[in-house]
Amino acid sequence: MYYESISKAMLENCMKVVVRKTKQSRNLSIGMFVNHGSKDETIHNNGLSHFIEHMAFSHENMNVAAKQMVGDLLDNGARYEAYTGKEMTRCCITSQTSYSNDIIKALSNIVKFRDIPEERIKHERAIILQEADTYFASSKVKTELSERTLWGERSLGLFVIGNQENISRFTKEDIESRFQKYYTPSNTLMVIQGNVDPDEIINNIATEFDFWRNNKVSNPLPMLEVSPSVTGIGNSERVNLTISFVGPSFRSRKKYAMAILSDILGDGLKSRLFLELREKRELVYSIYSYSLSYGLGGYLAIDLNCQKEKLNECFNVVMEIVKDIQEKGVTSEELERARASRITSTLQIPNDSVRHLNTTGRYALYNKDFFVDNEVFELMSITEEDVREIANEMCDESNMALSAVGTNSESLISLL
Repeated sequence: MYYESISKAMLENCMKVVVRKTKQSRNLSIGMFVNHGSKDETIHNNGLSHFIEHMAFSHENMNVAAKQMVGDLLDNGARYEAYTGKEMTRCCITSQTSYSNDIIKALSNIVKFRDIPEERIKHERAIILQEADTYFASSKVKTELSERTLWGERSLGLFVIGNQENISRFTKEDIESRFQKYYTPSNTLMVIQGNVDPDEIINNIATEFDFWRNNKVSNPLPMLEVSPSVTGIGNSERVNLTISFVGPSFRSRKKYAMAILSDILGDGLKSRLFLELREKRELVYSIYSYSLSYGLGGYLAIDLNCQKEKLNECFNVVMEIVKDIQEKGVTSEELERARASRITSTLQIPNDSVRHLNTTGRYALYNKDFFVDNEVFELMSITEEDVREIANEMCDESNMALSAVGTNSESLISLL
């Protein structure tokens, strides 16, 4: 019989610890999740969380002790990852289970972040500016551009990497003071996943992190205002258009209906958008849809790539397909296919230790537990009427934002 179990603890310094014991696992993954990201910034300091990740969690910029410990783990086959997103900053180490004490000691030394050399800031600034050049010239910009058109230049609408002006002027004081203020035990969650004894590893973490104390400061209150707009950048013969609709947040059960709607619209070779726009009408090279939910809000996006002269026709066909679902609903075959696909993807999560760790951590930041069978239950509960209802609730022009790479805003406005 398959079952999952999670153990939780709150340490004296108010750091939360979540242990998922996976008896079948031969590796150990430990992640440190800080509830701080670009959602907590303003347009004036946008990009600072990402800069801090480079300075505090990059191996080359760690203090001497942390650098040595992480380096030793890497020499023994460990994998290290650091990441900044809209909602969190995290660093994770995956290694053989026998190195559990070394991983915990390394992570406890990483947070001893202070007095960084100016030359390291200068070096990392140059790296981040190059990353920004690459970022804004890559497909990564599509998702963040669509989120900016949904929420404006605030909170979830801010680019994680920030802008080049901000990156160029962040100072040592900016970096260190924000780290000390917000990267604190009460704002941090430790997630451990592997074949370990929960009590033993929690005690180990409590000992190693006992030095770490809180400042009496909480995260700034994120400002989220739904303000769908139109944004187009660039000029080329082909256009990448994203049509986005404001949807439910991570905490809402309606996110499951939104996910099913997204899959019926544009996930796979049998989706409505793929069959109509690519296979039948030959209007696009690629077309797909996806849904994404944050703690503050969510959305469904339809992404397509077409020739510029076909843009108006593509947009109209997409909206006709959406309207058809609003009026007539979806078929039982479509619902079952989308549901089965979602369940298959969910069942694969425990087979990927890093993905499993990150999913557990993200849920825990919202005070929720991730269990595969609970996710399956929620997906099995979705009905055809639920999908039609969420389509009518979300897919309204007042909730719609348009963003594109390859054409200007004026041409997008003409679509409406």
